Amino acid sequence: MIAAAALLLSGLAGDVVARLRAEPAQVEVGQPAAWVLEIEHPAGASVHLPEGDPLPDDSWVLLEPRRVVRGSGERSTTRATWRVMSLEPGKRKLPPIQIEVEEAGVTRKVEVEAGELDVRPALAEGEDAPRPIRSFRPPPEGAAGRTKGPVLLALVLIAAVAGFLLWRRARRKPAPASAPTALDRLAELERLAAEDPDRARVVVYALSRLLRGTVDAFFHEDRAALVDADWAALLELDERVPLGVRTAAARILSDAERVKYALQVPTRFALEEMLADARNALEALASAPPTAAPRQSPAEEAA
Repeated sequence: MIAAAALLLSGLAGDVVARLRAEPAQVEVGQPAAWVLEIEHPAGASVHLPEGDPLPDDSWVLLEPRRVVRGSGERSTTRATWRVMSLEPGKRKLPPIQIEVEEAGVTRKVEVEAGELDVRPALAEGEDAPRPIRSFRPPPEGAAGRTKGPVLLALVLIAAVAGFLLWRRARRKPAPASAPTALDRLAELERLAAEDPDRARVVVYALSRLLRGTVDAFFHEDRAALVDADWAALLELDERVPLGVRTAAARILSDAERVKYALQVPTRFALEEMLADARNALEALASAPPTAAPRQSPAEEAA
């Protein structure tokens, strides 16, 4: 069971209890899950959630943006949910969230610690356990005396070989699963766009996040705090990135801005064009000479 942190805030008309969990607690890579934030608070208190959707990095895909339901009664419950999909396996930490609770003119902050979502890798093709060894057919009548010795010897040898193979297989460690590349994640978005055209806006959100995160990783810099326009303006002047990547990124983010803020729904052809531009940009970026990591300041090196 994945239990998120519960922090108590006292001193008001009652306590505030905030919990963050995943439903279901275990999924496979590519399967949807929900982040559920439940806040129990006095009926007269106001709960303020952070702006935006708290995706920690581009290994998460937002399938449905936040939905909030507010209850009523002596002890009210505010419930917020996000529907997401993980592109990486493992014990995934849910994002830390800070909320504000206001009552009687006093505002206090509550830090909600991150829970976990257990994401299992997809099963490989084939069997994951050896088949039982078939038994020998009984010898023909009258041949028991002649074949008993050789058969027993053969059984002993086969059992010894099978035992050795099973022992070696048990000692062999499974190869670690390689982390999905940016092109792998793009392929997931292409599949989602083809299978569910109603998720076009979700694909655009994830595509802009993937593109920005991949370019930032190429620079060894984190520019997630910048809005799309400022981020694209910095990239346009940076000659370390191929010109085609800069042009495609500016075009994709400009189109995505209308989807994000003007609530436009892209047509199938417009979405296919954005995905094709993104694939060309990511392939060009993958073949570009790597950039050196930025030098740490003396204060960072001392830390």
